[in-house]
Amino acid sequence: MMSREFTSREKILLLVLCVLLLGIAYYEFIIKDVDETIKKYDTEDLETELLIEQTRAQSIMDMEAEMKNAKDQTGSVVASYNNIKNEISALNDIFSAASTYNFDFSQAIKDGDAVRRDISVSFTAGSYNTTESIIAKLHGCKYRCLIRNISINTSSGEGISSGEVSVSMTVTFFETMYNANTTDGLEENKDEGKTTAKTK
Repeated sequence: MMSREFTSREKILLLVLCVLLLGIAYYEFIIKDVDETIKKYDTEDLETELLIEQTRAQSIMDMEAEMKNAKDQTGSVVASYNNIKNEISALNDIFSAASTYNFDFSQAIKDGDAVRRDISVSFTAGSYNTTESIIAKLHGCKYRCLIRNISINTSSGEGISSGEVSVSMTVTFFETMYNANTTDGLEENKDEGKTTAKTK
């Protein structure tokens, strides 16, 4: 059998072909596989995060709907102004189950004989069940109040049912000028859309 040596041109072409084949094999079996694995895990992470957010949103909506539709069986009262000391005492009792809590009181607003006081509330609790219990107690407070703008977040990222829970909300207490002994600290709502003025 006759054999011959490859020419320099043929050797270069074979070398280029080998390099191309190695490059294609590297892409197909390593890079492409790694890319597909990364995409797979990215998709799973996004789906998990979406599920957590959907569960959180549904839990908040369920809680708000339950409070909105619940019959008033607590016998809550609209106290005479200024009832802030009793409201603070009630809040401290209700939030004693929380890990931490903070209240930011806005100026009380007088509108005719009605008075409303907004309070920005933030707290953390050890579990979602504790959070739900605190909000239920607040809803059943003896002093008439309205809970709005509830936001619930978890620190663990494992879902709303596990780990520490952080909550923020707005609570509005309602009072009346009937039998009130003072108007100190009130801002009067003269007319909707107009600037409020402090009552002295």
